[in-house]
Amino acid sequence: MLSHEDNELLTRVGGGAPMGAYLREHWTPAVRSERLVADGAPVRVRLFGENFVAFRATDGRVGFVDEACPHRGASLALARNEDCALRCIYHGWKIDVSGTVVEVPSEPADRQADMADKIAIDRYPAREAGGVVWVYLGVHGDPPPFPRLPYDGLSADHVRVLAAETHCNWLQAVEGTLDSSHVSILHQSWLGSSSGSLGETAQDSAPRYESDETGYGIRFAAIRHSGDDHLHVRVTEFVMPWTAYIPTGDEDRIAIIGTPIDDEHSRQWFIRWNDDHPLTEDTDTHFWYHDLTVAPDDFTALVRGKDNWGQDRALMSDGHFSGFTNLVLEDVAIQESQGPIVDRSREKLGTSDIAVVKTRRLLLGSVRAHENSGAVFGRQDPLAGPDTAGVAMTIAATEDWRTTASGEARYV
Repeated sequence: MLSHEDNELLTRVGGGAPMGAYLREHWTPAVRSERLVADGAPVRVRLFGENFVAFRATDGRVGFVDEACPHRGASLALARNEDCALRCIYHGWKIDVSGTVVEVPSEPADRQADMADKIAIDRYPAREAGGVVWVYLGVHGDPPPFPRLPYDGLSADHVRVLAAETHCNWLQAVEGTLDSSHVSILHQSWLGSSSGSLGETAQDSAPRYESDETGYGIRFAAIRHSGDDHLHVRVTEFVMPWTAYIPTGDEDRIAIIGTPIDDEHSRQWFIRWNDDHPLTEDTDTHFWYHDLTVAPDDFTALVRGKDNWGQDRALMSDGHFSGFTNLVLEDVAIQESQGPIVDRSREKLGTSDIAVVKTRRLLLGSVRAHENSGAVFGRQDPLAGPDTAGVAMTIAATEDWRTTASGEARYV
């Protein structure tokens, strides 16, 4: 378990909190690219307890600025988006993509130019990659080099991006992606219908963990017995500070990213891709994933407000283990059920929690190093990243999973 002080350090992100300052030094996924239309409605984005708007200008560039108009604080989410700028509908002030105030029509004509020159709002570097607009919210100079993303550069029909807004702290989302033992239990009703090797996790609900620290995070192997002479191994790549590349059970690949909206809310990103062919409903073996595409910007809205997160007790009586009709919503319900911020000082941990414990230690060490010296984990090689994107495999008990995983032609 953690001390109360360490739990606060790990979870608090707003109001100048050390973890918030550390996380801001990374490129942060903010909004789906498709949501931004040239001269279309600006999109409100809340990150680290602060409010912003993202918009696509007439020429296709993306602007990312503070939500409040610098004049009287009206929301720029209400603004007109035209001529490569936002025009506040309250008094007509016009702010361009660079965050420069270019018109102040509420002022006398002889003062407008001088006043506009003296006012600007914070504008944040933004970049599009993999169907997502990423933003850099750090306060120390230029942004770092953009990280290597295995799905960047693929055509749009090879990548699907979904997001969920959950009423829980960002770390609960991250820890859920690293906990392999729950797959055999919470998701057991889905395993039999899963393709590839995912179903083999049902045979052993108590995996043992092995791990290697890397220049970008930690590589975790959850090792399960699979018959007398074989092991089933699920290798997850955790890339600091919030990305997990997990095995999917088939040839598609998936990244799950948990980012803070504020201390008690998070935005989880599910980025699925295939290097070789487009993702279509016909080829979508992740039926649970396709079900959520009806609400790609916040699929938790599908169950928000329902009692017990929409759990179906009648379905449980018929033999379904959890009573949830979607695998991902099982995870969301569990994370929110832990409360807005888990009190980790009350936990009773076991060997199945080793991946979670090691990740907490890495995060604690990293945020303290940043607080003390400004160092950012991985900054010395910002383009470093895993060579694989999650591997699931069944191997002989005598094999070394590290050697076999590195030689896998398919990351399934």
